[in-house]
Amino acid sequence: MIELGLEGASQKIIWSTLGISKSTADAYKKKYPEFAEALDLALVHSQAFYERQMLANIENKGYNSRLVEIILRGQFQQDYKENRDTKVDVKVEAKIDFQKEIGDLIKALKE
Repeated sequence: MIELGLEGASQKIIWSTLGISKSTADAYKKKYPEFAEALDLALVHSQAFYERQMLANIENKGYNSRLVEIILRGQFQQDYKENRDTKVDVKVEAKIDFQKEIGDLIKALKE
């Protein structure tokens, strides 16, 4: 797993190479801490692989950094998700008959 991570492999590539399904990998991660640790390290190496490529090609105008960005956002969503705060002004107009509401409240309290 770690060797695959060093080459930039995704989880799916790792599982495919190991010949296991996602559900089996999830079960192994719970049952075998060393499997979970190796997978986590492999994914750290995978992410670092692409980040190193981007850094090495920072001035290379022919390098497809957009493709690498898409790969990183797809494989490492937690680290590359966009957070956008949206402010919405909402104006609500409500008409309340306070006399009726107070009357209903007093009546309920008396009962």
